[in-house]
Amino acid sequence: MKKLFFICFAVLCFHYVSAQNPPITPAWAFEHIVWEDSLNTRAGATKLIDLYFEHKIPVGGIIIDSPWTTTYNDFNWDQAKYPNHQEMISYFKQKDVKIILWMTGAVNYKCLDTPQQKSESYDEAVANKLGINDTKPTPWWKGEGIFIDFTNPKAVEWWHTQLDKVFVDGVYGWKVDNADSYFGNIVKTSKGEMSNEQFRPYYYSAMYDYTTKRNPKGIILSRPYSFQGGYYANTEKMSLGWCGDFDGDWKGLKMQIKDIYISAKRGYGAVGCEVGGFWGRRSTKQQLIRYAQFGSMNATMINGGMNGAFTNHLPWWHDEETTDIYRYCVELHHQLIPYMFSTVVDAHLRGGALLKNASFEEESHQVGDYIFTKAITSENNDVEFHLPLDGEWIDFFTGEKYSAGELVKRNYPLNQFPLFVKSGAIIPMNISSDITGIGDESMKGRRTILIYPNGVSHRVLHLPCGEGIEYEDCEVKYDEKSGELYVKGESVQGYTFIIRGVPAVKNVKGVKTWKYDKTKQELRIDCDGQNIEVKIR
Repeated sequence: MKKLFFICFAVLCFHYVSAQNPPITPAWAFEHIVWEDSLNTRAGATKLIDLYFEHKIPVGGIIIDSPWTTTYNDFNWDQAKYPNHQEMISYFKQKDVKIILWMTGAVNYKCLDTPQQKSESYDEAVANKLGINDTKPTPWWKGEGIFIDFTNPKAVEWWHTQLDKVFVDGVYGWKVDNADSYFGNIVKTSKGEMSNEQFRPYYYSAMYDYTTKRNPKGIILSRPYSFQGGYYANTEKMSLGWCGDFDGDWKGLKMQIKDIYISAKRGYGAVGCEVGGFWGRRSTKQQLIRYAQFGSMNATMINGGMNGAFTNHLPWWHDEETTDIYRYCVELHHQLIPYMFSTVVDAHLRGGALLKNASFEEESHQVGDYIFTKAITSENNDVEFHLPLDGEWIDFFTGEKYSAGELVKRNYPLNQFPLFVKSGAIIPMNISSDITGIGDESMKGRRTILIYPNGVSHRVLHLPCGEGIEYEDCEVKYDEKSGELYVKGESVQGYTFIIRGVPAVKNVKGVKTWKYDKTKQELRIDCDGQNIEVKIR
């Protein structure tokens, strides 16, 4: 009987712990996401995407922010601002840019900046008592209305029918904002009175469940931790986090770093950086660059806001150097998506987050197990920081090796930032250009894996099968001493291996092609298959 009790207790504990693990973030959602909060029109959104592509900077998603509806939140497109909105959706779809729509859970009868005041669904929601606080209206930052009671199954079901009006092909999710905080610290719900913090998970979970059920590739972009009110979405039902509402200056960057690190330590799997802030002070050239470099080492780079959406936020508004550096950051981040995705799958299976070992004092963190970075948060490019306490670390830009825990003092030019790779790293990448210097366009469509040898390196990678949450495992093992490389996958694939720090190579067996750069001490191997054995001499 005692044994049975402990077995049951262990099972219950397992389910409790595993329920807190973050979900798998769809692969596309790691891409560069942009938006504007100045024009808030179809013309503005289209112009923004066209400008990025004209400057050869990839974009994977665009947020259509408020106000895009006729009133809050009726989910009817404002035809004056977004005429023929379906054409816009189709246009973005052709460019493979996913649309994310802003929303809150409040239904208004008074609005600040929309063509209509009262939502067409307001009376129905009131008549059926679908709101919190006895369905009484309350002022909030976009007007006055009721907030839907997401503890009430009938209210949730009704709300989902409202979302159905706009959740069409080409729309991939929601920027779920937090009007709930205006409705009181204690709120009345169908489950009785509860704190606002207790109520929030019902709101975000209802949005997450609806979105992922309707489209497994869909996401909710929502707040994890915010200095404005604590924790918002629950860790197990937040596809992608944004820590927003900061200035674009150094103070704003430092505050955002703190919120991102608190979120990571809480267990939010994938949190992005709002590059250049949202409001208040606008970023200078140097601030935008340092924002972008830090952002590239987060789950996603989100660029847009009120503080210069078509000026200071755009790298080419500053100059060509800023554009080149920003493009490099976006491309490096894009190349690392398979690595970031695999790390988030690990967090989903075992707990944890993409960002690890975050230091508030030194403003540094690891991206997964193998990459370390430190933010630069002042005009003084002289920085000092400590590397992680385990392993040997290699400067990504110079190749210089450092010991575990070593103090690094350096001056970083604008086009570089603290970025280190751990010896023994096995990093899956997506390379289709030579912008970062890691590979070139010949690797497009292949699984590229970057290896920094250190004795025997071994890793099970969770590689995305497409742009959604599906993945397949790929086991990679490299023995530096014997020169043996093993790959065990679930399907036949084309692989490119880049092995750095190889002192000499005479021959490589079991591959399609190979090329050795003696000056860089770098070996490139191309091979196809499912179970691969390579011998390097």
